[in-house]
Amino acid sequence: MSGKSLYRRLSERFDQERFLLIALVLGSGFALAETFRFDISSAARFPRLTGSVVFVGALMLLFAKYLPSGLRAVVEESAGVFEADEEFEKRQQGAEERQQAEADATETDRNEFSTVGRPIHDSVFTALVISGYAAVGFAVGILWATPLFVVAYGYWFKQPWYLTGVLAVIGFAIAFGFMTVLGVPLDRGELFLTSGVF
Repeated sequence: MSGKSLYRRLSERFDQERFLLIALVLGSGFALAETFRFDISSAARFPRLTGSVVFVGALMLLFAKYLPSGLRAVVEESAGVFEADEEFEKRQQGAEERQQAEADATETDRNEFSTVGRPIHDSVFTALVISGYAAVGFAVGILWATPLFVVAYGYWFKQPWYLTGVLAVIGFAIAFGFMTVLGVPLDRGELFLTSGVF
């Protein structure tokens, strides 16, 4: 049995969105628990807030069918925060219909698992790359894992190399800014670079 047919059988049995939500719950739960090991309590505020939002949001999406009907409607329906006017929506709908027709015409050539023709579903890749980001961040430090994450994500979704490079530099700068402002050693890993670089 080839890897592609095995993946096809597994993807029919398991819901990739549920897999991603479980990965988010586990990852954010671990990150949230680790913030209680911080020596500086003020440095833990932002990661706790972010981890809490991701943890609670992923749990709500994961168990949406068990929520009260009012809360379930809020969780399951897309929010209309940025409402467009009717003319824009009609133009957008026409463009989407044209794109859908073109996509249907070439559907036999495209890979059904990924929007960019990759061999696995995009949500599975996202869960794997988030897990990899956490593992590499733990091993060598978040400062170094951030640009690697951005490059992997940009490569997977076939972004232009210059855009991926710019985003990787911006990701590094943001992580460096957090490290500088909060005084948290994001350049240190638990396995490698344990004394840090900066």
